[in-house]
Amino acid sequence: MTKYKPKYTKPGAGRPGLLSRLFSSVIGILNRSDRGRRVKPQTAVVDQQRKWQRGEFSRTGTLFLLLAVALGVGGWFCRQVLDSSDIFRLTTVAVQGNRMTQKTQILDLGGIEQGISLLSFDIDLAEERISSHPWIDNAEISRTWPSTLEVRVYEYQPLAMVNIESETGRNLYYIDQRGKVFALVDNSQDLDFPVISGIESAGKLQGSIVADEGLAAEAFRFLRLAARGNPIVPLQTISEVHVSPEKGLVVYLVDRPFPIYMGYDNINTRYYQLVKLLERLYRKKKIQEIKEIRMDYYEDRILVAKLEL
Repeated sequence: MTKYKPKYTKPGAGRPGLLSRLFSSVIGILNRSDRGRRVKPQTAVVDQQRKWQRGEFSRTGTLFLLLAVALGVGGWFCRQVLDSSDIFRLTTVAVQGNRMTQKTQILDLGGIEQGISLLSFDIDLAEERISSHPWIDNAEISRTWPSTLEVRVYEYQPLAMVNIESETGRNLYYIDQRGKVFALVDNSQDLDFPVISGIESAGKLQGSIVADEGLAAEAFRFLRLAARGNPIVPLQTISEVHVSPEKGLVVYLVDRPFPIYMGYDNINTRYYQLVKLLERLYRKKKIQEIKEIRMDYYEDRILVAKLEL
């Protein structure tokens, strides 16, 4: 039996009608709106947590700031109390290493006096001021709590004196093992040092006679060789080393009046040649007969001129 199919159907029976589609759209919009409203509470919670964390950080920072201020004020107050007390007042000063400088000079330069507070005493400044003394190369100060200062100075060690021209004329200055010109020679001080003469001005030294070249540097090199303690030509036997642009270095001994012409260069070699020559002359007792010695006469040759008797 064939199933009956009606030829006529009502409009909209096969698909949703207009009202149905409109209703479905409204429901969809409402559902999306609900989903949006459900997310907003989660976002609000996160925002609130962030605000709470920022607040906690702010309170912690403020607490640390107040603590730092309190510690600073407390430390300053304690420092003032200790600084004004007699516990850390200077009562004992020990000075070491001074030979040419007096203890009172060192203390005055460093601003060191009985009763000052060791807490507020500026060691770096005191060391700098003490080192400004012409004879002092360096100074070191240490505290021994609660009331003692130890001062150690390192003075320059003279090697020779140098006769140089200044605004007031020619004056003698001390130079040390490094060639540094460090102090004007006083007549009351030790004068038992060889003299370098013939240098035109102190400006050419530039604070030191040590240089890569030049007669002043050669003169200084000659004295350093003698300072090694050779028994024939030690430093103590040298009276003067004259710097001459025309003749080079001219050396004079303390107990011998004759000049020794060393030339312009090869000072190391010529010094040891001079040592051998003088040793032979002393041994043969002929040193009294010498008029002059020319170490620059010819390469590897020495001219010894004798007095006419």
